[in-house]
Amino acid sequence: MTEMSPQADTTPEPSHPYTLAALARLMLSNAHRDIAETALSSVATQDDSSATVAPGDFVRKATELLRLAERAQRSAVVYERKRGASWEDIGDALGITKQSAHSKFADYVNEWDEPFDKPERRHPDGTADDRRIPYGARYAPGAAAPANGSAEKTAAALDRWLRRHDDWADREHPVSGSLPRYSTMEMSLLVSHAAHRLRMDQLVPDPYAEADLWDYNAELQERMIRESERGGHPLHPNIDYPQEVARSRARATALREAAGHANLRGAQPAESGATTQESTR
Repeated sequence: MTEMSPQADTTPEPSHPYTLAALARLMLSNAHRDIAETALSSVATQDDSSATVAPGDFVRKATELLRLAERAQRSAVVYERKRGASWEDIGDALGITKQSAHSKFADYVNEWDEPFDKPERRHPDGTADDRRIPYGARYAPGAAAPANGSAEKTAAALDRWLRRHDDWADREHPVSGSLPRYSTMEMSLLVSHAAHRLRMDQLVPDPYAEADLWDYNAELQERMIRESERGGHPLHPNIDYPQEVARSRARATALREAAGHANLRGAQPAESGATTQESTR
């Protein structure tokens, strides 16, 4: 553990985004909430004789519960896969073979993975943004700050809902409090991967977007130093972090200067917060 220096800044750092496994768990929690609310609406009996209740309404309600339960089951399989469960594990839980489990659910897992693996665009922090990502797990277009993302809003709404409906939910954040977020080191790897994909996937990569990624990577390297000074994750002994910061910033500067000289855009750089476009092939 690194000893905290007297000059160490103790200002809390902003939270990093949720991991992909956390987003999958969030969608599972959301699915369970929908089931619970639908079931609760059918528990009371005082309106059974009301003229507004049509023949078949109770069957329709029960059928809706089955539909929601099937959605929750698919969400559970996606989350289990994000947690590292094998198809054999999932098959055992369902009482079927691993081949049958794969045949039944693999398309749903791939549908979840695809927009994160090959997104339409990336935010300046390297996280994916794509219309195919479920709304409750998606960050607001053009807003990379986690506090502005719908995933954060979904988690906060589930916290409030569970505190109202579950007497055992005595924590302030019974849902969001245990959802894992990326570490600063993981965010640095995510940004580096995003920069690599930008160069690989685009015929003419956007140098300004790549420069934004390298600037953010420098900020993450600086944050790793601060976190280590506060007693957080120790720094790798073979990495010169100040030098890595300088390299990332130099790369960002070189990209912008080269783009300006080549007049690749023929216009001003994108506004801060603009998303990074990617090929969806």
